[in-house]
Amino acid sequence: MDPRAVSPSGWTFLFVLTVLFPFLALRSALRVRKPGGTPNRAQHLSSVFTSQAMMLVLALLAVRFDRVELFPAFHPGWEDFAAGLVFLAVTLGTLPMRWRWKPLEERARNLWLFPHGPRDLGWWALVALVAGIVEEIVYRGALFTLWQRVLGSWWAAAALCSLAFALAHFVQGWRAMVVIIAFALGSHAIVRLTGDLYTVMAVHVVYDFLAGLIVIGLARRDGLLAPARPAV
Repeated sequence: MDPRAVSPSGWTFLFVLTVLFPFLALRSALRVRKPGGTPNRAQHLSSVFTSQAMMLVLALLAVRFDRVELFPAFHPGWEDFAAGLVFLAVTLGTLPMRWRWKPLEERARNLWLFPHGPRDLGWWALVALVAGIVEEIVYRGALFTLWQRVLGSWWAAAALCSLAFALAHFVQGWRAMVVIIAFALGSHAIVRLTGDLYTVMAVHVVYDFLAGLIVIGLARRDGLLAPARPAV
């Protein structure tokens, strides 16, 4: 397809999300792995919300100039419910197995990304909500649509966007990236099946939140977190 079908704003967005953000994620991952490089909670949340805001602004500018329809009328049906249920069953059901797949050192190293107890569930719910909405708008919505215009192929655009999405999560390690690519392709399939972003947004939010709860339990089982205090 003629690359001129994408505006300069769209090309800027494609470059930032496909090239710049993965590069920054790689640099951040290398910095975090150095002694003393792990950010504190305030720094982590500030980074998360800043990057999400930047992605959303760039995506909305791109879709405005390139006339991308992100939010068609919502007509839920059995496909939405079934696709969401299957996705959550597979992703959450395999989480304990994927946790065991990681070396103990890697599990401990990445715990700063997750909640550590009930007091953390407020900010974790907010992170899950923001990421679930913004990342679907950005990766499965704007980025995919523009790359499909350029490449002329659903599969090529979905693969490229899934790779970019995984690289943006490089801080979690290469094992997590392999899984994230598979999950991202599943998310693209949900969008193709349902015809909108609403279902995949809801699934993303629910998965992120529940995955955090499951990780708490798994980390405590492995002795990486202190046991929960009994209620008085």
